[in-house]
Amino acid sequence: MPRLRTTLADGLGVPGNFPEAVIDDVLRAASHELDRVHPGSLIGLDAGAVLRSAADTFINGCASRAGQKFPHGLRDACDAVSAQTYEGRASLGSVVLAPQGHPDVACEVTFEHDVPVGVPRSFRKALEMTGPGFELLCDGRTVYGIGRMLEGYAPATEEVFEIKVVGNGAWELWHADTPFLRVDNGEPSLPRDVIDVETFAHAVNRVFPDALSEHVDALWGMTQACVRQQHGTMLVVHPDARREGERLLPQAYTIEPTHLGAHAFDALTKIDGAVLVSPDGKCHAVGVILDGAATGTGDISRGARYNSAIRYLAGRGKGSMVIIVSEDGRVDILPHVARRVRRASVERAVAQLVRAADGTTDYEKFSRLDSRAAALEFYFDAEQCEAVNEARESVEQQRWAEERVRMQVVPIAPHPAMDDSYFISPGAEGPPAPPN
Repeated sequence: MPRLRTTLADGLGVPGNFPEAVIDDVLRAASHELDRVHPGSLIGLDAGAVLRSAADTFINGCASRAGQKFPHGLRDACDAVSAQTYEGRASLGSVVLAPQGHPDVACEVTFEHDVPVGVPRSFRKALEMTGPGFELLCDGRTVYGIGRMLEGYAPATEEVFEIKVVGNGAWELWHADTPFLRVDNGEPSLPRDVIDVETFAHAVNRVFPDALSEHVDALWGMTQACVRQQHGTMLVVHPDARREGERLLPQAYTIEPTHLGAHAFDALTKIDGAVLVSPDGKCHAVGVILDGAATGTGDISRGARYNSAIRYLAGRGKGSMVIIVSEDGRVDILPHVARRVRRASVERAVAQLVRAADGTTDYEKFSRLDSRAAALEFYFDAEQCEAVNEARESVEQQRWAEERVRMQVVPIAPHPAMDDSYFISPGAEGPPAPPN
């Protein structure tokens, strides 16, 4: 994994990346539990608190590398400014984390009175002045000007970092061309591609088996254009987009079928509603308001776009695909399509689990095999589900008899969406099985 090489800053040890900071915090918490006079059998860890503490440690270490002594509160400040709006506009912009006077940072405007990062409204107002090639300059505690990082910066020095505010409640920490940390609504995580082309192509080919490679490329280009928008949007791929656009009138603006250019796509997605395209990438309607009945399969934690897409796919939109881009840059592809696997891989996972449950006392080995089987549960038929349920119950009964402790076993059943189309024919090429 990407890692910063500097391990000391201002005489103190600093983690090389976010996972290392997480490991340090977990070990520190475990050591604290072992220091108790009467240690318990369980470690009471709040996973969210550990991640936030580790994010604090890592970003403070980056601020230390950038010359700030005893940094603190920068993560909270970034969380607050990313969630703060300015005259109704979402937070977007970037901050260069570097000491004043750094030779690789050009300061175009210097503030006579520094802006404290701990005052969200002032910090957010200053962020509004940024744009392409024009970033806030921050030393970890205050914003001291506006400028940019010079192209001659040597990444090996690890003295200049960049904080990118990418949407409502979302920001990322970068060094050179490498993202090291992402925070969404206060939840730290590793940065990841919002969507990769292989996963996208697989979804298109599963929903539209007759789609050609050039059609996949066209849809991928439109999806990338959606991701680049500064506001959320939705792309609906319908097998009969022309008729569907007419059906949804007057809840849509139908247009002559055409492949949209970048400027036209940007202009037509500024209004509310989805963009309706056919599997070959031709646009048929914009500003589409989807219909559908409530099915009880939505997600109350998600927004209106996501849940309207769920209702649409359960109704008249069945057989189509919806790409949802949220304002924070999150991308969802509906329906969720499982990858194809080899039937022999599924059979082998079940057989290994059943054998391991036969008179086992090696609970660690069984747990590893059970994790492998759990990743393939979508593909199990009724007989395999029954065998896995019996194996798990048998092991837990044995664990209870030996240790007077057991784990709760939730019986599994065949997935209603599973059919033979999810299996790869012997000798055929296809994507690998899901990871453990």
